[in-house]
Amino acid sequence: MLKPCISVIVPVYNTEKYLNDCINSILTQTFNDLELILIDDGSTDNSGVICDEYAKLDDRVRVFHQENRGVSTARNVGIDNALGEYITFVDSDDYIVNNALEILYNDIVNNKADISYAGGVKVYNSATEALEKAQFKVWQGSEAVRESLMGNYHTNSACRKLYNKEFIGTIRFEDGRKIHEDGFFLFCCFLKKPTVFMRNVCVYRYRNNPESASKSAFSDKFFDVLHFAERKKELITEYFPEYEAEMKNMLVRANLIMLQLLCKTNEKKYKKDIRKCIKTVKELKKYYIAKRKTDKRFFLIVIYNLYTFYRIYHNFKYKRK
Repeated sequence: MLKPCISVIVPVYNTEKYLNDCINSILTQTFNDLELILIDDGSTDNSGVICDEYAKLDDRVRVFHQENRGVSTARNVGIDNALGEYITFVDSDDYIVNNALEILYNDIVNNKADISYAGGVKVYNSATEALEKAQFKVWQGSEAVRESLMGNYHTNSACRKLYNKEFIGTIRFEDGRKIHEDGFFLFCCFLKKPTVFMRNVCVYRYRNNPESASKSAFSDKFFDVLHFAERKKELITEYFPEYEAEMKNMLVRANLIMLQLLCKTNEKKYKKDIRKCIKTVKELKKYYIAKRKTDKRFFLIVIYNLYTFYRIYHNFKYKRK
């Protein structure tokens, strides 16, 4: 196969129900100068077999099989083996519209950008719910760093973006992490002060998969939220001290997210973690800027010592469902 223009990287783990839709949406793109890299991350269903079948039918498809090591490691395998000048990521339970790569490619080239963005929507069975509209604008210099710290929605997912592979260089996803690994990968990209072009058009469809990592029952993997918040704090302190206030806003937001996630469990061993999160929120409360009314409401619940009652109510409400 000749060197492709774009490498599409898809980590695969037990998504046989959705995988055909995902792969077909990539191979039928209007922009076809691509390679599809499928990383089977130790699937126990027929996902690996499906990947191999596509590789036999289309020489643009390359498959890598590995023991289950997580989505971060799988994506890194894709980056390390990508032949394209540009790379993009698609999750195996999602799919892209037929001209997604054409839009992203034209935007990154025509605007001499390092990263191009576009919008996406959530899909619930046959219904589609619109996400917050993507902005039509350009970030330059350290703008993207600040937007990430302030919780801009477009800085959370590694998908629906096209990256100049040379710009990414040695940046990789942190191995072993399963929650918020996308946002930290992007954050590391932003530290290099890229030119980022964003277009107000939908190219990506997120499927509401109840078995995805972010929808699962509470476990210690959710503490990745705080892990990455601390990593961002360290990097901002070293490289962008002028964003100290924005960094502290990010820390409050991360601890509030953690408190929401801790509502999923009643285990007593997490009491110390809850107290620590509440303490951080209170200490840094003057830096917090809520993005939504629901965020502001939960912030006030924590500040006014109502979290215990909220947690009891939350557990009662969802156990009845």
